[in-house]
Amino acid sequence: MAATLISYIYPVRRCQDVALVFKRMVGYTGPGLALQEMMYGFIMALLFITATRFGILKIDSARDLIVLMVGMDFTWGAIDCILFYAVDVFDQRRMYQYMRSDLPPEAKAEEMMGDFECSPLDLIDPEKEMEICRSIALLDVEDEVQRKEDRRRMAKSAMYCFLATVFPLVPTVLPLLIIEDLGAALLTSSVVAAVTMFVVGCGLGKYVGLKGWKCGLLVAGMAMGITLVATFTGG
Repeated sequence: MAATLISYIYPVRRCQDVALVFKRMVGYTGPGLALQEMMYGFIMALLFITATRFGILKIDSARDLIVLMVGMDFTWGAIDCILFYAVDVFDQRRMYQYMRSDLPPEAKAEEMMGDFECSPLDLIDPEKEMEICRSIALLDVEDEVQRKEDRRRMAKSAMYCFLATVFPLVPTVLPLLIIEDLGAALLTSSVVAAVTMFVVGCGLGKYVGLKGWKCGLLVAGMAMGITLVATFTGG
């Protein structure tokens, strides 16, 4: 089984290939959202695997299990894709309306403050943050052509969120297709998933200021822990 495990951990042309895929996703979605969607995909797929391993879910064939995993990840990946794009477009329209309104710069700045939550502006002095927002409120907004280009980038971001959600099917489904013994396939799938999440976490380390191996352990441990808890709490 060890030889089989190695045979599809390393045909991915080493861990760099996984890191390159993640880097491309990050370019469109940002590191946090890409990791979030990937972890969703892993957790949803592993829920079925873990439930089957513990006998909570009665599955007799790998094919039935694969159908459930693919259906779950593709469905929720598509839902996230649609909702992320719709919310981004709604937010763009909302911000455009208050930027083009007759409100005084101070009022616009107050509304704008909430739109910069979880951004670098959150890390500076509130008075300086308000000063920056007032300055932005005085600027001209984009024309319709530029806003359409922004929406195209939003669509790409939403699509990459979908891809991040379904990507975990590759390392989790492959063992089920290759290994005939269902028990061994389930165990191998869990191990390969943990290794892949560790690699993804390593690639994310530089974005969050942690050493790669520490971030890898954190990501893998968190995903596996959530999966285990969710399995026994009706996830």
